Amino acid sequence: MGRTKLVMKKIEDPTSRQQFYSKRKDTILKKSNELAVLCDVDVGLLMFSPAGEVTSYSSKERLEDVMLLAMNKAGELNKLSPENPNEQALMDSLTQSKHEAEMVEKIAIVEAHEEKLNGVKERLSEAQQKIRYYEPQVESINSVQEADAYEKFILSALELIQLSKAKLLGDQEFLQRNENVAVSSVNAEDMAAEGTSGGWMY
Repeated sequence: MGRTKLVMKKIEDPTSRQQFYSKRKDTILKKSNELAVLCDVDVGLLMFSPAGEVTSYSSKERLEDVMLLAMNKAGELNKLSPENPNEQALMDSLTQSKHEAEMVEKIAIVEAHEEKLNGVKERLSEAQQKIRYYEPQVESINSVQEADAYEKFILSALELIQLSKAKLLGDQEFLQRNENVAVSSVNAEDMAAEGTSGGWMY
């Protein structure tokens, strides 16, 4: 049985209409990209869903680039006709929109770099503070509370170092015990083999 032919008329049910759009939208975007890549052509796509959601695709960096290219081509084909002021206003608006989008992207990049820089500065400040605790300038300590803070920090760091040292020593002792057990096992096997070859048995 052949595939049922789709009747080309508006889907009256709003929910069904939105569902159908959602299913077909991705297919259209995929086909637009395939056409642009495989055929090396400029493709610009602008869609509005039944709910008003905007979906766009551009084979160039921005959709405005494709739209300006299309309007310039149309202008070249219609050189003999008088210039349409509405078309010129639209071109100016698209050009401005393109520049504004570029500026927004640059601002976003700058803000991202500033955020990273602030994070680096914060980590640097924390590291410098820790260094001050590890190497306090004794002559600059002006209160008992400040001296207590330095002492607690250094004692806490010393405790962590001692725990790490104990763990390392414990691991070494554990490895040493395992090595001793392995050597003893090998020696026992060798002695048993020698006893068997010598002809004596218990």
